Amino acid sequence: MKYFFIIFGIIFTQNLTAQNTLFSDIRIKSDYYIGFLLPEYEFVNYLTNDNIKAFDIEIVKDLKGQKLWEQVYNYPSIGISFYHGTLGNNLVFGNVTALYPSISIPLFEKKKILISSETGIGIAYASEIFNLENNYRNIAVASHFNIWFREALNLSYQINEKFSVSTGTAFGHFSNANLREPNLGLNFWTFYAGADALISRKTEKITKQIPEFIKKNEFALIIAAGGKHTRRFAERSYFAGSFSGEYRRILGFKGGLGTGLDIFYDASIPDEMKRAGKTNIKQIYKLKTGIHLSQELRVGKLSLIIQEGFYIGFKDYLNNRLMYNRGIVRYRISDRLFLNMAMKTNLWILDVMELGLGYNIGKL
Repeated sequence: MKYFFIIFGIIFTQNLTAQNTLFSDIRIKSDYYIGFLLPEYEFVNYLTNDNIKAFDIEIVKDLKGQKLWEQVYNYPSIGISFYHGTLGNNLVFGNVTALYPSISIPLFEKKKILISSETGIGIAYASEIFNLENNYRNIAVASHFNIWFREALNLSYQINEKFSVSTGTAFGHFSNANLREPNLGLNFWTFYAGADALISRKTEKITKQIPEFIKKNEFALIIAAGGKHTRRFAERSYFAGSFSGEYRRILGFKGGLGTGLDIFYDASIPDEMKRAGKTNIKQIYKLKTGIHLSQELRVGKLSLIIQEGFYIGFKDYLNNRLMYNRGIVRYRISDRLFLNMAMKTNLWILDVMELGLGYNIGKL
């Protein structure tokens, strides 16, 4: 989970290199939340006895166009947030505390009104977890430390040069990426209101001519590995990995589309097939192959990618699923090398988290 901070930390710090902009355009923001757990599973409805109540404190830096991508995305802001809140049942789910970096991208701006979309990924601590003796009803969370995700739509009004108020709605999720079972995770929806204050010097936006983008093709190879638990409350952890070849058509500064071939290795398959009562089990069933489509959003050196794949060739002999998905965070170290972190799912069911390294073999 530390890789979330590495990836988002790089994009955060790359904008703070110049001494004259290091402490400018800094705001302190605080919000109060009220909301509810989403009833994705029946036990959530059964156990929920209260609303979610929470607050957060965020340090925000407004970007003014030092980098080309800042202008392309209409001068976004980046921040680091501390969040603390309840989870609808203090005895079973307890509360959650999260620390996460985020990026807020303006969608609409006119005079003193700003509508923006904010995405944050980080780490969360759950105070109550599954325990067969003391908390067997909490089948959502099995580890104290979890991956945190937040997506928000924010509306703010600028009172004057230093102060503004805001309101919005946010979706939140946390789980442990199938590193320990049970791992259903918790999803929640909240509404919030708050205010922020400028605490440093405000600078003017930099406006430069955005050059015309030349569309290009990219070809890459990615190798990745991870560990997973099965969904049978077993203690054993299994190795999982993948090897992928990708073709991408970069359509503009904001990203593009692509396709590729995948080879997956999952050491848990034979044991899981035995537990399911299946026969004629072969070691080759540890392999699965597929083809995927991808959509990529680029923010500077960072990419957010969604892939939809279909098993072709070596299929899913355990569950006979036809489709898989991946959500990917990618950071380009150089023109050739990039870091890759992927969440592989079977539709909405998380399978494994992979960490990997990629190499761009050429561009056309």
